[in-house]
Amino acid sequence: MAGYFVPMKRTPLAIIFAITFIDLLGFGIVIPIIPSYAGSSFEASDVTVGFLVASFSFAQLLFTPVWGRLSDRYGRRPILLFGLILTVISYVLFGLASSLPMLFFSRLLGGVGGANISAAQAYISDVTRPEDRAKGMGLIGAAFGLGFVFGPFIGGMLVQYGYDVPGFAAAALSAVALLTAAFALPESLPSAQRGEAAASGISLRLLIEALRRPKIGMLLLLFFLITFGYANIYATFPLISVREFGYSDREVGYLFGFIGIISAATQGGLIRLLSSRFHERELFLAGAMLTAVGLVLIPYYHGTVPLLIVLAVLSVGTGIMTPSCLGLISRHADARQQGGVLGINQALGALGRVLGPIWGAFVFQAIGTTWPFLTGGIVLLLVFILIRRTLW
Repeated sequence: MAGYFVPMKRTPLAIIFAITFIDLLGFGIVIPIIPSYAGSSFEASDVTVGFLVASFSFAQLLFTPVWGRLSDRYGRRPILLFGLILTVISYVLFGLASSLPMLFFSRLLGGVGGANISAAQAYISDVTRPEDRAKGMGLIGAAFGLGFVFGPFIGGMLVQYGYDVPGFAAAALSAVALLTAAFALPESLPSAQRGEAAASGISLRLLIEALRRPKIGMLLLLFFLITFGYANIYATFPLISVREFGYSDREVGYLFGFIGIISAATQGGLIRLLSSRFHERELFLAGAMLTAVGLVLIPYYHGTVPLLIVLAVLSVGTGIMTPSCLGLISRHADARQQGGVLGINQALGALGRVLGPIWGAFVFQAIGTTWPFLTGGIVLLLVFILIRRTLW
């Protein structure tokens, strides 16, 4: 299957980037308002809000392998379009929600639609050469980063007009992404390859086969660990910033925006320079160490400038580490199973994003405010060791 790569112009990559960015911008808009929306409008408890936030990633966990596998069977484009349709509907329901169950349903449906990220990654695998895979995957990471930079600012401005307005704005943005994909995005997977992919088995069988292959199995485990370790900060960084560091909620938003800017710049630019000089596994190793250092140092740097330096180290680390890991997974996956393997990988990432914040919040309350960051750093140190032992 050496001829599986489909040479294409750079335009499809630009379209995938635009679609992902616009869609993630909508996601970033609603994320900051979910706790207050559920609490003030539906009297949801803090625990209920936690489950509400986790519901999106839980749905991604269940459906990402499904969409990845179906993209191997039917092509990338129809899966991308269907996911965007579900996303638009979910944000409309978010704005129209009249009860807590309806709000839960909107987030679950949004997670189902957002699970089509595996098809977007498989699309990039189709249109890039193996040596350029990390650069292509970096575009997805940059789109995520930019969405989290600008989305929360927009959501904060719009929420003054009511909790429904950010939801409708996110729906409108996802509709733009849907129309862009419908009219401008070509299919990347020829029908001949779809037939081969369809014959290779179901997702569960693919998971078992992938885990039996030492390199793929280890890379999938590593991706779960880096996601789990980093996801500790989703719930606990705002808590420690307000309670221990004395920042306001608006300033915490600025800090998250700073993280997003550095991460997007790294994945959209720096990774291109570095990947031309270093092997992906070397970048993976360096990224894991930088991320571990950044996580461990967060609780001990309260001043604005020192904290920004620590967050920059953390963001550069994750910006190098994630696309390098994805590029390695794509390299070692069978060409006929790119969508399926990447789908399983994204599902493991979703599991990390479900369990990480839960673990972080638990140790934050039960053991101490520094422990989510320390345990996250320990997990990333373990990743560093495993990379050295298994990928060399």
